Amino acid sequence: MSLGSLPNVFDPAFASDPDSLTKLAHYPSRPPQVGGEQGVGSHKDSGVLTHLLLESASRGLQVQGLDGQWIDAPPVDGAFVVNIGEVLEVATDGYLRATPHRVLTPAGASPRTSIPFFFGPTLQARVPRLRLPVGLRAETHGISHDESNQLHSTYGDNMWKAKMRAHPEAFARWHTDTPRPAATTTHLRN
Repeated sequence: MSLGSLPNVFDPAFASDPDSLTKLAHYPSRPPQVGGEQGVGSHKDSGVLTHLLLESASRGLQVQGLDGQWIDAPPVDGAFVVNIGEVLEVATDGYLRATPHRVLTPAGASPRTSIPFFFGPTLQARVPRLRLPVGLRAETHGISHDESNQLHSTYGDNMWKAKMRAHPEAFARWHTDTPRPAATTTHLRN
């Protein structure tokens, strides 16, 4: 409603079988002799509000600013970290942007634990494009297009793409004859 839409605009996409997942993510401490510091690589989540992330004393989460710089997102007692997902970026034509984020686990750092909740529409849902009020439309950035991370109008195609990127070895082994989303869907273009 704050974006000028009716309160039920997303009902068809979420009314039955919304895609949600809660998981416990634990990153053990890394011994000093082990190289690297990657916990989870840079990515955007494919849902709507894909991270309602509860963190206590865990450090290591970073978000990427519009200037491309990585910013530490330290935990705040009693607060949730909320990342916008690709579906909300598509729905608002880039007025709300999907949050690029990563997790670092440098050698010698304390173990990291977080409890993310991922929320998206039913897998078959086509995301409605909101008709933003004129004042907000002037501030839209358009949907971000990265050839290595195309956004799709159907949520399930975005999830498939995300799973392929997160688990390339499993997809190479078990889904050799499955077409990639780029071959089966129309990409969103400005």
